[in-house]
Amino acid sequence: MRRKITLVTGAGRGIGEETAIKFLENGHFVYFIIHKKSQKASLIKRIKKYKNFKIFEGDLTKKTFLNKLSKQIDYCDNLINNAASTNKKKFTKVSEKDFENLIEINLKSVFFMSQIFAKKMIKKKISGNIINLSSQLGHIGAFNRSIYCLTKFGIEGLTKSSALDLAKYDIKVNSVSPTKTITHKNEEKFHKKRLDLIKKKIPIQKFPSSLEIANSIYFICENSKTMTGSNLRIDGGWTAGK
Repeated sequence: MRRKITLVTGAGRGIGEETAIKFLENGHFVYFIIHKKSQKASLIKRIKKYKNFKIFEGDLTKKTFLNKLSKQIDYCDNLINNAASTNKKKFTKVSEKDFENLIEINLKSVFFMSQIFAKKMIKKKISGNIINLSSQLGHIGAFNRSIYCLTKFGIEGLTKSSALDLAKYDIKVNSVSPTKTITHKNEEKFHKKRLDLIKKKIPIQKFPSSLEIANSIYFICENSKTMTGSNLRIDGGWTAGK
């Protein structure tokens, strides 16, 4: 039986790292796409016992790096578009450079990574999955998050539209929308005051962990045959209403 191949962007830390390792632990060959060289050493410590992986380091906003990935990765069964950044400036303080930078990584890179690897899935006749990491802020607005919300609402539109275009090839496209997620084990200890304020807004009064998000992504890819154009919200009830 052919070993499945999964590609995860933003795999150097947090949700991306946990997601990539989840697939690795379950026998997939995994391509870890990381942004910073400094992330590689700690990552290698966690996965050195495995053989079925390869790490690419680079900037997904650069066409040269996208071309490199396209040339060196023949295909994948699952593409997890996790890489993203944020911007916390007030709407009136957002510069054109801020705007362009966030669009480049949060939207443009996701669009073209999806296009590149969807074409490869089609050529290989693979019933694949594309999972786009969105956010609860792809469904509701928030103070000082204008361009972040813009990109995540865009991810939701891209997910639905590309799902329709790719359905005839049996390629499923879905999004996952977490609330504030605990990505570092000491985060709640060192940022307690800020996190307590956020937690009060979550009806279930809990934060998801990176592993919980990773488990959900893995479940969709491995267990769903018909889920496409859909969104899974892991937000503790935040967007359900008040």
